[in-house]
Amino acid sequence: MSRGCDEEGWSRSALSRASRVGLGDVSTASPTRWLLMAGHVPPDGSGGGIVRYTVELARALHRRDDVELHLLTSPAAAGPLAELVGSPDRVVPLPAVPDPLVPAYERAALARRLGARFDVVQGAKHLLPRGVAARTALTVHDMILFDRPGDFPLAKRTLLGRPYAASLRQADALVCVSAATRDRLTRWDARVGARATAVPLATSPKLLGATAVPVPALAGRPFGLVVGDSSPRKNLAVVVSAWARVVKQRPDAVLALVGPPNWGVDSYGPDHAGLLASGHVVQLTGVDDGTLRWSYENSSVVLTPSLVEGFGLPAVEALDLGARLVTSLDPALVEVSGAAAEHLPADDVPGWAAAVLRALEEVPAPVPRTPRTWDDVAAETVLAVLGRPVTGG
Repeated sequence: MSRGCDEEGWSRSALSRASRVGLGDVSTASPTRWLLMAGHVPPDGSGGGIVRYTVELARALHRRDDVELHLLTSPAAAGPLAELVGSPDRVVPLPAVPDPLVPAYERAALARRLGARFDVVQGAKHLLPRGVAARTALTVHDMILFDRPGDFPLAKRTLLGRPYAASLRQADALVCVSAATRDRLTRWDARVGARATAVPLATSPKLLGATAVPVPALAGRPFGLVVGDSSPRKNLAVVVSAWARVVKQRPDAVLALVGPPNWGVDSYGPDHAGLLASGHVVQLTGVDDGTLRWSYENSSVVLTPSLVEGFGLPAVEALDLGARLVTSLDPALVEVSGAAAEHLPADDVPGWAAAVLRALEEVPAPVPRTPRTWDDVAAETVLAVLGRPVTGG
């Protein structure tokens, strides 16, 4: 059990808090006033996995009759994001403080501003307001900040570790994006894990409904696809090294690396520069949903070699769009893909090369499965937050 990141010990009794706001179960006479913290969501609503999670969960919660959703936003996003909750009156803008100070404000000062206006306050990214007069829920995307601190810039791991740990211990309910993440949380602190529920994510309906947009550099060529950033935990070096073996037998094959702009330490491995120069690696950043859909649907194989994931959304997206999939043995990736994917040790370069070569010869690709929906995610989130007996801290 971890003690090193304890900011303030255990919060006051969750039982007394739930009693005060009257949230014994989900069947209340009036909708639950629910504040979703979305200060990290930009005005256009686009971004990485946690941004997509927050936007899609907001849309699904807003569709529910038993939830009156409100949104905490940055000042710049207050107007544009009002459409997620149906009215500007349901947006709570943060004050105009410098971006680096926003987490400190949310943690230390936000509760005084919120008062007792809400029944539930849900943190969608790492933090909860300390001392807030509401039932609290925190989404746990992963425990990587504690497991692999070196993957994060020094300022982030220094300033965020203790508040994140304290928010985990404060939360009345913890919504983990996978059973693997719930298990990792429980190993970190069993008392915290006892308040955790696994609520798996879903593919974005915008991606599923997008019109496919071909990528000229890939059209008409057999290609493998990796979706994600280039940080060390994504383990791109193994796939790139495997690709160096693949092209010796299939010189027509291309590896497409699709992800956001680099934000930290890159880890492409020694073969990357040569493959990029020869055209056997194509890198795409900032792609839209139509381009991403086309890439999944036209790939010979999708590869997710990560050393650790909290959920593994690219694996789910690949299967929902009918792509062949190979993943590492990471517990979250195995959980979300199951028997629909091939699973390999993360460091097995020859094994990854052999799997790619098999995929290049095997047609047709799997049939798309019926995807889980964000309404499912919202329903299970409400049940996790409100529908179980409250346990003390």
